[in-house]
Order: sequence, then structure tokens, then C-alpha cells
Amino acid sequence: FVPSLTYPCPDIKRLQNADDIAQSLFDNCFNITDGPDAPDVTAVELDQELILMLSNETKSNNFNEGYADVDFQAPLLPNGENEYKFEGYRIYQVANAGISSQELSDISKARPIVQVDVKNGIKEIYNWKAQSNPLDENAPAVWIPTKEVVGADQGISKSFRITEDQFALSDRKLVNHKQYHFIAIAYAYNNWKNLDAITNEGQKRAYLVGRLNIGANGSGSPYTFVPRPIVYEQLQSKYGDGPQVTR
Repeated sequence: FVPSLTYPCPDIKRLQNADDIAQSLFDNCFNITDGPDAPDVTAVELDQELILMLSNETKSNNFNEGYADVDFQAPLLPNGENEYKFEGYRIYQVANAGISSQELSDISKARPIVQVDVKNGIKEIYNWKAQSNPLDENAPAVWIPTKEVVGADQGISKSFRITEDQFALSDRKLVNHKQYHFIAIAYAYNNWKNLDAITNEGQKRAYLVGRLNIGANGSGSPYTFVPRPIVYEQLQSKYGDGPQVTR
């Protein structure tokens, strides 16, 4: 068969990309990169406010924010350049206790309220996805970037004061004795090479969310907390207070 103007050669780069993924899975005994485990979330429940705190148990693959794992779709590279490393945390308020981590992109069900990341100069992180050329189905695939996160690049914090309900229609102050629901995730970053859309070589997934330990006790269900007045003891401080130190 000789290609002609009447019968152009179809683009097979998408097929090659799928083949690369399948071959990578086979070469690595079908191991996949899990991403950093989600942190555990605890809370101090106060009068119209919640103090959320993140932690990682010793069994977590992100204990001490030390997550690192090989990107199986990257080539063998020196000095850990083909490894994902822990980059940051995100916390979402979700509409109810039935929301799952698979629904966090739906703004009617989940609203981002906290984002912190390692202070390393990395801010905007994109993933890339191949789509058919809308003008010519036989043309090479078009790689479309999706902005996954905009990092604050201010370093990791693990306690946060929450005073507003992101789903309230008017007054956003937290209401005492009302249940509020949250999901926290951890994410990692790797960009061994900027994607070249012509040669199809480079990092297509720089942003990687962890798959494990999502939700309360790893059940997948959101954490639920209830603000309430402290009536059984007198608090002498508030969130953020600390001793004055003179050197």
C-alpha cells in the first residue's frame, strides 16, 4: 500500500503512547507509582472555629514528608531525576460525608481551602493529555496542558485555622454544633524533562496525587468535625499565640 493524498497515513502516536504505558507496566511487573499517602487529620473544635492538624504515621510512605518513588514511565536517569518527591498538601471542604476523593474536581461537592507546599521555587504544575486534532483526525495528537495546582511556595505548615463555611450562601461563619466535612490529600512532583509535543518525549504527568489513606482511617470517607464552645475550662490563649522571646 502506497500512501497518497487520497489515503493519508494515520497518526499512530497515541497508539505508541498507549504501548509505552503498557510496556512500562509489564517491565515493572505491573507495579504502579502510588504517590504520597494522604495525611491523617485531627482537629481542635472551638467556638465557631476548627483547628485542623495534619500528621503522618510511621507506616505512611510520607513519614516526615520523606516520600520518594520512581516514575516508571520515565527513563533511567541519574541522581534520582526520575523520582517523584513529596511536594505539598491540599485540604478540601466537602459538601457532605458521602463525597469521595474522586469527586474533588467537582466544585459543587468540594471546595479547596488549604494549599501548602515545599519552598523550592516550584509553583504552577501541569499535567498533559493527548487529544485528537479537531481539524484533522489523521494529524498528530494535540497535547493539552491542565493546571493542577498553583503552589504558594512558602514551605510546609501542618496546622490551619478554619473559620468559614465554603458552602454557606450568605454568612460564612462556622455554626456551632454543625457538622463540617474535610478531605486532605498529599501530592508529589517530578519533571524529568519538559514535554516536547512534537517528539512526544518528556514528562506528561508532573503532578501526582497519592492513592492511599484517603479520608478518615483510610476509609475514603471525609473527616467530620463539629465546632463548639469550650464551657468546661477557661482558655487563656488563641490559635497563633506564642511566648515572647528576648535574646
